[in-house]
Amino acid sequence: MGEKDTAYSWAFNDQADDDSVAVLGTVPGRWGRMTPLCRLLLVKIGLLLQEKHIMEKGQKCSDLGLKVGLIGGTRRGSLHTDQAFIRTMENGPGLASPALFGYTLPNIPLAEAASQFGLIGPVYALLEASKPLDSAISEAKRLLLSQKELSFMLACEFDHYEDVFKVNLTLVGK
Repeated sequence: MGEKDTAYSWAFNDQADDDSVAVLGTVPGRWGRMTPLCRLLLVKIGLLLQEKHIMEKGQKCSDLGLKVGLIGGTRRGSLHTDQAFIRTMENGPGLASPALFGYTLPNIPLAEAASQFGLIGPVYALLEASKPLDSAISEAKRLLLSQKELSFMLACEFDHYEDVFKVNLTLVGK
């Protein structure tokens, strides 16, 4: 997964498509307000957890007794959403989009994933200009060593800025 691709055009649609529903089971009520990056991250995490036979659609890791965290490395954080939010204020601050405002922090897509999949371990974003995925994996490994109660960690690189639209995701075990 890498540059903006028509394969991910569904992530730009306010209505979840059949494939997304098949992965998620239940589509979050906030789907229509979510940024495309948030939608892509949710579906990719759902696919990974199902492909690794950790859970089935509609299940949550926490309900299965798993304590899982998610570390996301990003080059630009929420800059794309921040700029879109600022554009909504061009005709006055009273017209600022409340839907976009909720997504103007880089950790929000990760928090949405934590809610959707019952990730009750550490969940946060790292701003990393050179190797965001490597940094996220290193942080996930550090957390696994220091927090023995963790079942495993998810680590990802996630970015949406201009033509870059990507989520690279991996499972980090003990």
